[in-house]
Amino acid sequence: KDFKTEYRSLVMMKRGTLGFTLMELVVTVAIIGTLAVFAVPAYLDAHQNGKANKALETMNLIGAAVVNKYTAVAHRGNNDDASAIASLVSTGGAWLALSDSLDIIKHNPGTAINMRDLFKDGVPDSPFGSGWEIQIADTAIGVATWSGEPPSLEILNNPRFKIRDVNQPSITATYTM
Repeated sequence: KDFKTEYRSLVMMKRGTLGFTLMELVVTVAIIGTLAVFAVPAYLDAHQNGKANKALETMNLIGAAVVNKYTAVAHRGNNDDASAIASLVSTGGAWLALSDSLDIIKHNPGTAINMRDLFKDGVPDSPFGSGWEIQIADTAIGVATWSGEPPSLEILNNPRFKIRDVNQPSITATYTM
């Protein structure tokens, strides 16, 4: 073989190994596109479900704090006083923004506990980037009193309240004491 023929065959072999053919690129893009069609919606659903679970977890944290504070305040009442010693503050059945300054529990002698008393750093944030709303109906405010001999704490009317995310109203939790 002469030098020119040898050189041409080396150049042709080298060109063939430097890139992809058009068919290889089309097949690769088609595979990636097919995977994206199935993977992206599944990822977005999983991400949304994760946020919903985090929202429920945070609502449970808020609800447990209110229930625990209500019970603690009710148990600290005056044994000689048979009047109500703790009650939830009604929102009139409307959904109100759950802010740090919102009074949530009233107790004798006429003082109130707001959300800042439950969470020193403020009400925990919603994973959806919005706030929380709370609803306490007039019929569900609940009252805790001391009665009987010897006096014992009696929680009347099953205090009940609901919490929901402002932007995701379908994510709602109900708490009963």
